[in-house]
Amino acid sequence: MSEHDPDSWIASVRRLANSMLGLARTRVKLFSLELQEEKLRTINLAVLLCLALALGATGLLVAIGTLAWYLWQVSGYAGLVGLAVALLIAAAGIVWRLRREIVRGPAPFSATVAEFQKDLEWVRPNR
Repeated sequence: MSEHDPDSWIASVRRLANSMLGLARTRVKLFSLELQEEKLRTINLAVLLCLALALGATGLLVAIGTLAWYLWQVSGYAGLVGLAVALLIAAAGIVWRLRREIVRGPAPFSATVAEFQKDLEWVRPNR
């Protein structure tokens, strides 16, 4: 077969298409694996959050009820208002910390994005 033979061009196009499909299949598999990891991570975080909320709420209700009763005996409404303000500040701090953990956590699908970036760099002509 010569270089200008139509069959050689068709074979080259087929090989190129095969390579591109193989590359796409690999990327889809990687995305699928990362999606599974993110689903498991999200479920684990949700379960831990629910457990923490349930146990923490129970303990806090008992402690706050006891403290509120004591403050009512000692200082009346001023003690209850101070307790409420302290609890609201603590809740805001916890929400801030939770938000920070979510923002600073690993970026979802970072490996897939990195592989696509490598692919783009490989395909772009050198400058």
